[in-house]
Amino acid sequence: MENIIQLLKRLARTVLLMLWVTVLVGQAPIVSQIDFIGNEITKDYIIRREIQHPVGVPLDSALAEHSRDRIDNLGIFSHVSWQAVPLEDGTVRLRYTVIESWRFFPGVLPQYKEDTGWSLQIGLLVNNFRGRNESLAVGGEIGGRQSFGVQFVDPWIVGDHISFDLGLNKVFLQHPFLPYDVIIKTAGANIGRYFGYQRKMKIGFEAASKTFAGDSITYEYRYFAPQATFAYDTRDIYSDPTQGVYYYNYVYSMFDITGNKQNILFWEQSYSWFRTLIPKQKRLVLGLNLRGRFSFGALAEEWMEYLGGAYSVRGWKIPTRGIYQSGERNYRFGYHWLVSSLELRQTLLPKFVTKLRNEFGLSVSAFLDVGVIGRTRAELLRKPPLIGVGFGLLVPTPVIQIMRLDYGWAFYRGRYQERSFYLSFGQKF
Repeated sequence: MENIIQLLKRLARTVLLMLWVTVLVGQAPIVSQIDFIGNEITKDYIIRREIQHPVGVPLDSALAEHSRDRIDNLGIFSHVSWQAVPLEDGTVRLRYTVIESWRFFPGVLPQYKEDTGWSLQIGLLVNNFRGRNESLAVGGEIGGRQSFGVQFVDPWIVGDHISFDLGLNKVFLQHPFLPYDVIIKTAGANIGRYFGYQRKMKIGFEAASKTFAGDSITYEYRYFAPQATFAYDTRDIYSDPTQGVYYYNYVYSMFDITGNKQNILFWEQSYSWFRTLIPKQKRLVLGLNLRGRFSFGALAEEWMEYLGGAYSVRGWKIPTRGIYQSGERNYRFGYHWLVSSLELRQTLLPKFVTKLRNEFGLSVSAFLDVGVIGRTRAELLRKPPLIGVGFGLLVPTPVIQIMRLDYGWAFYRGRYQERSFYLSFGQKF
């Protein structure tokens, strides 16, 4: 009997030991330290304030990855990764490794804009200025677009995500479809704030003048322009989202200071949604976007807009003066517009860092754009839409994040109209 009792005790101890080992093995290790390596110019606190994982708790891989995305979204690193480094006491050190991207762009650089063509940009752009994630740009352009300006941006100047930007610019260009040379002078500033990490608000103003000079007539507008933006953003990676939503509301009001009562207000909204259909490094992502702009007030012809180009309905070329004056395609012009886009983005070559410390990779996209524009808001419901379909290549690049090469075909009322190729920078949405 005594032998049976001893056997049962040993069996119980064995079972308890197995249960204890199971608990220990199943539990994530405790994070006792957090550090980061690789930053040579960037101040430590710039990285530290983006890391949300606490010390003294079990490792949460989702939270560690979220902090990695926050660091990546600063836009100053070519590469960001994290790992849990085991320590002798059984805990781990959560370590982030960064590779800083290019900070200086040369004094002479070709610049392309779809509505004005090629220009030569002369000046200096400093990214991650002073190692504080600030940016400073001084310079101008000559060619299809002539300009001079100074721009300073600090995305977190004080407090909890309080941002500040300041700009002074003068631009001279030919209007794409109206018979005017356009001179724009602006000076403005904005202050922004995060509410949590997903809600963002920015308010500011511009003091500006805009002159439309033709052969026999000149229109000049001088105005004070308060502006405000509210955004809700759950995207994981801003430059190339794989999931989340992005919504913003932007209001730009122009108060005429010449006494002519030519006050105008522009209201723009955008809704974007992203979902990964096939995960892993060579992922397939679906993106949907609906964007619109409505105008109110003294809307003269000079404030007319168009649909077409790399940032609205792709496949349609930028309209010329001849197209506008002929009136044959007046369905492409107006003061109010709505554009929706569907895009599939397939990664072919996952982003990596070259020996030159710049990022590189390759993705392809297939897109469908549908848009309508009108002189009145009621026309948006009556007019047939412009349609564009096509494909594109997306290449990660320093500072500007994404370079796009899009090729599309344009359709209206079910009939093919034209085709167009675009070189542009930044995602369409």
